[in-house]
Amino acid sequence: MRYYEAIYIVHPNIEHEELDKLIGNTKASVEKRNREILYVENLGKKRLAYPIQKQRFGTYIMLQFRGDGAGNARLNQDLELEEKILAHMIVRIEEDEVREARKEEPESKPEGAVEKSPQKPKDVEPSEGKQVKAVEPDAPAEVDESAGVDGSPPPEKENPEPEGTE
Repeated sequence: MRYYEAIYIVHPNIEHEELDKLIGNTKASVEKRNREILYVENLGKKRLAYPIQKQRFGTYIMLQFRGDGAGNARLNQDLELEEKILAHMIVRIEEDEVREARKEEPESKPEGAVEKSPQKPKDVEPSEGKQVKAVEPDAPAEVDESAGVDGSPPPEKENPEPEGTE
């Protein structure tokens, strides 16, 4: 058995209930050809790279299934004949590329493990005309010695080449 992924773009103005019905029809078309549906996901409405049937947006649907390649031409034809589908593509994928719809389980932590949260940079008051920015409490502070006493940015460097030389 081989693994396949069908991605199709649905007209953006289709109602939610109508979209669910279209997805159900597509799933039924896949299943009636003795294929096992592994994963279905609505990827949402996105801007198209170029207009398709005068539409700039479309709703992307991804369907992954397993089966032999004999019925893909008929599935391709079914997707082509559906008026609400702007574009579609069926590609063969590897088994490790199949997504699984499952709940994310929290990772197991060793006993006594402490979770560290990232520390945000803190601005520190300038001292003696130098700007200091502390990144982390354990890290050494960065010093900007080119800054002025009042905290103003350093003066612009002059261009050593004279302008207008011919």
